[in-house]
Amino acid sequence: MSKRNALYIHGFMGNSKGGTFSALENFFRDWKIHSIPFPDLHIDTNKTKQVIKDYCREHDINILIGASLGAFYVLQHEELIDKLVINPCMYPSAEIVKLRDRETGAAFSLDKKVMEDFKEMEKYLDIKDEQKLRVFGIFAKDDELFHYQSSFDELFGDKNKEITNSILIDGHHSIEEQYLVTGLNAADIFFKRIQN
Repeated sequence: MSKRNALYIHGFMGNSKGGTFSALENFFRDWKIHSIPFPDLHIDTNKTKQVIKDYCREHDINILIGASLGAFYVLQHEELIDKLVINPCMYPSAEIVKLRDRETGAAFSLDKKVMEDFKEMEKYLDIKDEQKLRVFGIFAKDDELFHYQSSFDELFGDKNKEITNSILIDGHHSIEEQYLVTGLNAADIFFKRIQN
């Protein structure tokens, strides 16, 4: 298998070089993991999708990795590519409005167009079967924000039940590295298997 060239997409208000990124670098030592800030995740969906598409082409990315809202964008990426999602926010139009600003305590208010874009994207239309076989999801048992493993399995799982492409592990929404390693190990086995 050729060397993996990955792009990591952080979550809502996340850090492109935070704990998940560090865990990915520590585990996948032979992968080149790119990470850039995505400030428009909840402001401009079209711009975010275009940045991802352009970056993938310019840097020959062969696997997309996303956490939370970043994982939502990974799942939305239209080009055929390996995908790893960590606690994906499958339905951001329902979840972001529940969040509170850390400083003010006020609820987040999304622009009407962004909300409409999210709702349209959440339909998960036209997911190709060959793409479904190239996606792996990691879900934490104690995710305090949301839990979408059943939705993921329904949309992206192998209908023939020949391969398992999701795992439930210990941990919270920002999965602690000692637990995330279990999920990354399962993902590594999955990706090696589908490459053969």
